Amino acid sequence: MKSILSITAWILLLLLGVSSCKNANRTEIIGCFPAEHLPEYITPLTPYGQRVEWALDNKGVYFVDKAGGNVFYSDIATKEITQITDSTMHPKEYGYYRVFALSNGDLLFTCGPERHDAYAQIMKKGTGKIHNLNEKMDEGPTISRTDMKIVWTPDQQVIYSGMIVINEDSSNIIDKTLIIDNDSVVVDGIKYEGILESQNFIRPEEVEFTWTQYGNTEAGLFTSEVMTYNLETGVITNHSKSPTEYSEPEGIFPDGKSTLIECDAHCHLGIKQIDIYRMKLDGSGEIMERLTHFNDIEGYKGSNPVVSDDGKYIAFQSAYAKAAAGQGCGLYLLDLEKFKQNTTQL
Repeated sequence: MKSILSITAWILLLLLGVSSCKNANRTEIIGCFPAEHLPEYITPLTPYGQRVEWALDNKGVYFVDKAGGNVFYSDIATKEITQITDSTMHPKEYGYYRVFALSNGDLLFTCGPERHDAYAQIMKKGTGKIHNLNEKMDEGPTISRTDMKIVWTPDQQVIYSGMIVINEDSSNIIDKTLIIDNDSVVVDGIKYEGILESQNFIRPEEVEFTWTQYGNTEAGLFTSEVMTYNLETGVITNHSKSPTEYSEPEGIFPDGKSTLIECDAHCHLGIKQIDIYRMKLDGSGEIMERLTHFNDIEGYKGSNPVVSDDGKYIAFQSAYAKAAAGQGCGLYLLDLEKFKQNTTQL
């Protein structure tokens, strides 16, 4: 019965564009980050959750409650939360790690025993049917917001591209092509040997996508660089040029000229001490501004930000500084217009 109710709620959500129930008297959301330190341009969205993804209409966001948990939807206006998945939709001991909105209105989930050993599921719009994609995916794939392109890594050593084809009773990836092999990544004369992870297509053309090239300093500090790959030319560009910093690309702004990054530029202490910055995507490595100061409060950090398609809001998660990568303790909404009115650029 729980599965039937969950799928019914999902169908109503997709067909009607609203959550399955409303509560006008819902109490104010209190997130895990200390409320007294929140600026007026940042508001709590959910009291739990991580790995946020904007819905196609920008009226709400999808997220998972925890690594290996379930998928939920939160309405931006009402903050009403609807559960999308449950434990009947996958094998025992498996769970969900990522959720993505496909351009046709379906959803793509990554599911498995852990985030580095997952496969993709498709939930079809309007029916709730689940299709498995028979491709291993390590972390989350790169998903187009305009067509069915997909880029992914199965092992953080190579990256593939392809097209998702969804039929009535099955789904698969066609035109699978190996595009990046970490054994041969050389940029500006530098040979990179660390693990890699695909990130986001660069809007509006989506000819390029960002990916993370991880590494380590001589002192052993875990680092990352913001890379892009051009699907037409095969050209790889290093945009961050910060070999001693942690700079991981996240959500892309709609004009494609800048990206959000998780970065430790304020302290150079690595992945456990990051916050959210905005960086130009012109190869200069220029950081435009710091958007969150969660890491200024001991024990916290801001991470995993995504930009709405209209460029007005950033949804992101708060996390405890010592938490595992990607683990969050609540979602927040940053109003970019209010941010501009209340801050000055770096």
